[in-house]
Formats: sequence, structure tokens, C-alpha cells
Amino acid sequence: MTFLSPWAVWALAGLPVIVALYFLRLRRRAVKVSTHMFWERAANKTSRHAFFQRLRHLLSLLLHVAIFLLLAGALAKPVMDRLIHDGASVVIILDCRARMQAKDESGVSRFDRAVQTARAYVAEAGDRRQFAMIKVDASPSVAVPFTADERPLLDSLLNARATDAAGEMTAALNLANTLLEARKGDRRIVLLSDSAPSEESRHSLTAHTFSAVGNNIAITRFATRPLPANPQTSEVLLEVRNFGSAPVKTSVEISFDGRPIDIKALTLEAGGRHFSVFPALVKPGLASRGWLTARIEADDSLAVDNLAFATLPSARSRRVLLVSKGSFFLERILEADPSVKFEMLAPEAYSSAIGAKFSAVIFDQFVPEGFDLTKSEGNFLFIKATPFSSAAVVEQPLVTDVDSAHPATRNVSLRNVSILRSSTLAVPPSTEGWRFSSPLRSFENALLVTGQRNAQRVAALAFDVAESDLPLRVAFPLLISNTVHWLAGDEPETLPAVIAGQTTNLPDGAKVSVEPMTAWPRDGSVNPAVAGEAFRPMRNGFYHVSEGGVSRWLAVNTFSESESESKTTAASPEIASLPSAALTGWPLWQWLALAGFVLLLGEWWMHHRRRTE
Repeated sequence: MTFLSPWAVWALAGLPVIVALYFLRLRRRAVKVSTHMFWERAANKTSRHAFFQRLRHLLSLLLHVAIFLLLAGALAKPVMDRLIHDGASVVIILDCRARMQAKDESGVSRFDRAVQTARAYVAEAGDRRQFAMIKVDASPSVAVPFTADERPLLDSLLNARATDAAGEMTAALNLANTLLEARKGDRRIVLLSDSAPSEESRHSLTAHTFSAVGNNIAITRFATRPLPANPQTSEVLLEVRNFGSAPVKTSVEISFDGRPIDIKALTLEAGGRHFSVFPALVKPGLASRGWLTARIEADDSLAVDNLAFATLPSARSRRVLLVSKGSFFLERILEADPSVKFEMLAPEAYSSAIGAKFSAVIFDQFVPEGFDLTKSEGNFLFIKATPFSSAAVVEQPLVTDVDSAHPATRNVSLRNVSILRSSTLAVPPSTEGWRFSSPLRSFENALLVTGQRNAQRVAALAFDVAESDLPLRVAFPLLISNTVHWLAGDEPETLPAVIAGQTTNLPDGAKVSVEPMTAWPRDGSVNPAVAGEAFRPMRNGFYHVSEGGVSRWLAVNTFSESESESKTTAASPEIASLPSAALTGWPLWQWLALAGFVLLLGEWWMHHRRRTE
């Protein structure tokens, strides 16, 4: 037996005090009485209090001594462990990954059982056995450094939560081995997870694995993407997989801003997966959040992967001015775009003050008198007549080069487009903050020139759309829509899938928050606002991002097949040299304290029953 807190042995010095109090001589008060016949029996009892007569009834003394010894033994924290004479260091690795939320047949999660086991271990913390704790989610981190005080360890366990992130255990084992390298005496690692690691540890490793119900159905992919032919609409992709060993029938419900829009029945074979593509959805209006949720109706072991999140970026209303004497095709294209508020103006009525009120201005075969690009303010699209045109004309130019990466020509196919004639555009040099490019060319001649200076943008098309067959092609509305939205400052909708636990870099000035109305995360915690730094969500749900007055929503999901595979993949190794707490549930010092408390209650009862003196 070894004492974790040997300093408590000094408490035995109080034992003689208890015995001395028991033998303390009573000091009686002298009182004059008229007769002593009534006091003879009391006077005879005084002989009992002679020094040797006081040992006639030892029950009270023995009870007090036993209570004192039990309490002193509890303070010393004895353990039945011979390996810690030179001290012991234990690193507890607590698995906080999404997989630990899986529940067993009784409805208790793996994580709750792991925390319960960890509490039994840290109850034996002392001067000769110190504990450190590592929590593992997307990456391992030291939650509590080595300490002999169980209070910070218990506080850390009280605040511990299983996250929705996926991660690996190898890095946690390496970190635990590094922490133990500089320690003396017995060194060991206690792993609390759903499976034992395949890697070997440099120090003694004890793995406690916690099983769960084997069957699990998970949403492994849920995303939206704009349709190439119509960027204002999006299609929804859903993938569901059965990780169980038996076929299941279930249903998936798709909701938009909390309102169900589609329900589909699914039949999944054992280990099978199902792909679904839902009908196209139009971008939500300004008053909508654009939240898409997919929910599986399944009673399985892991609930976190039964719900998935995606976003539909909200449509932004842009004011566009068309300065033209009349253009049937341009007018119809602008009227058909729901995100554009289109107005038309005759060339002679235009002024720079009017143009400043619009997100983009389209000049159809017209250049304002005295127009100077270096001094102008606003975003402009010139058609045929441009500030970059020369007197030369190219007859029947062929489209030879299309920069598919440029926002104006993305997904635009101009093969075999017939153009009657075009102006010759000179690509200006990139000076005074302007950067120019030519995403559309006919050999060495530019058919489309674009330029950008900070937030200001300009584009010039070298030909009149009416002098080509472009308006008869699908590429025409896409080319005009892409160019107008690029001029208005709408960047391509590239909202990446954010995985719980992964780091996303935010631009300077961006802030992230979770509104309480989202009812997510489930434990009520919210992410603090983030400004100009990395953002690392640990819970699935919708996160609000605001940047420069523009706001959007990010959808965070787990989407990890390794986490959704809830079966225990390895059994617990043989338990050896564990603290007594792990074997009995309670450490030995708690049993001693309980025994002392029971004796104290028994002595109190016997004293009031006149069984002890």
C-alpha cells in the first residue's frame, strides 16, 4: 500500500489529544446541602472516575479513535499500487470527437461513460500520482497540465463536451508520450475512446473502449450549386449512407427556412448509399435566410449525422441603367433577371450625376462626351462604341480564345458564333491602379476588354449584339448577366463546404456569430465573434458572417464516414496495474471516509441512547 498524500500521516499526532480528553478529570463544584442522604449514590459513583476506573467502558473511546483513524487514512489517500513509490504520472486522453456521441442500448452516450471513467481516475490524484488531461477533437490539446489537485481535473470534465468534429488519435498519443518523457517514476497513458489505437505507445497504455448500437444511417453529403445555364437557380445534392449490417427504410425531409419543401422515401441496403438530386431552387429574396436542412427519420446510434445544413445565397437587388436609343435584346435580358432593377435612359439625357445612383451603367453604342476613365466614378459596360475603340474595323471576326476563369465569361460557350463586324479594341496598359485583361479574343484582336481599379470596374464589348447571332444562343443571356453582376460587385458564389473542426480563414473585418434562434449548437453554447482571424467551428449549424456591411450564412457539417461508422472497431486491451478507483468505482480513500462517517452516525445514536459513557 502506498499513500498518495503522505503528509496526512502527521494528523495522527492528534490521537493522544482524543485519549487525553477522554481521561480528563471532572472538576466538580462544591455546594452546601442540608443532608447528604440523597447524594450518597452520586458520591459513590465518583469512584468510577478514578484514573484506573475510567477504563471500565472503552466503547466510546474506541469509537472516537476508529473515526479519527479512518478520517486520517482518507486524507492520506492510500492506494494498492506498488509502482508509485517513486511517483506516478498519468495522462488521460479524452476522446471528444463526433463519434463519441453515439449511444448504447441504454441510451447513454460513449462520451458520458468516458467522463464517468475519467472521474474515477482523477479521484486518486495526489502528490505521488499526478494527472494531466488531453482532449481530442479535430486536433489534440492539453486541457489540464500535470497536477496533484483533482479540482481542476474535475472542473475540466464538468465543462467537457463532445464536438461534431472528426479527427485522428495518433497525434494525441504522440502528445501524451511527449508530456511523459520528462516525468519520473511510473508513467502511463489512459485512453478513453470507442476503440483502441493501432499504434504502439512508448509508455504503458490502457485503453477503455465504449461500445454503441451498431446500426447508423448518416447524411454524408448535402450541397447546393448554381445551374450553369441559369446562375439564379440552384440544384441540391444529397447523399445518404447506411453503415449498419441490415437494410433499412427511412425518409429524408428537405426544408427551406424551416418550411418543408420535399420528402422522399429511401430504402438502403446494408452498407449501401443513395444519391438524390432535388429540383432546382431559385435564389431566396432579400428577406429570406436561405437555410436548407436535410433530416433523416431514423432511430440509430448517432444523431449528429442525421441532420445536415446547406445555404442558398440570397439574391441581391442591383440597379442597372441602360443608356440606349433602343435595344430589344438587351432590354429583354435585363427585364428577365429578377435580381436587377432595370431602368432605361436616352443618351442625350444622361449625366454623370444620374449614373452615380446605379450599380452599373450600360452604354449601348454611346460614349459620354468628355468621358475620362481615370477620373470617372462608377461601373460601366460599353457596347460597340467604347473608349478603347480605334477607327479600324474587323470583318466577320472568329471567336478563338475565351477565358473561362474570368467572371464575365464563366460557363459561356461562344463556339461558331457569327459576328458581322467588330471594332478594334486596344487593351490599355495597367497604370494608375487599373488592371486590364481581354477574356474574349479573335486571334490578336480583343472582342471584350475588362478592367478593375479597387472596387471600380469597366467592360467594353467590341461589336453590336444585333450584328451577330449571339442573341439567338443560350450564351447571350449568360454573358450579359455575368458581366452586369461582375460590374455590380457580385463575386461568384463560391461558398465552400465548411467541415466542423476545420479552420477557415476570414478576411480582415469579418465577424462570425451564432444567433440563439438557430437553436444550434445543441448545448446552448455559441461561438464568440471573430474579427480578422481564423474561424474554427466545432459544432454543426448555421453561422452568420458579416463583412463590410454584407452578410451571408455558412453551413457547417461533420460529413465524415469515419465518424459515422459507429461500430466499435477494436476491443479493450487487458486491464493491468490500474488504480483502485478504476476497479472498484470508488478510490480507497472515499471508502475510508464513508466508513468514518457511518461510525460517527453510530456513535451519535449510541450516545443519545445512553449506550456509551
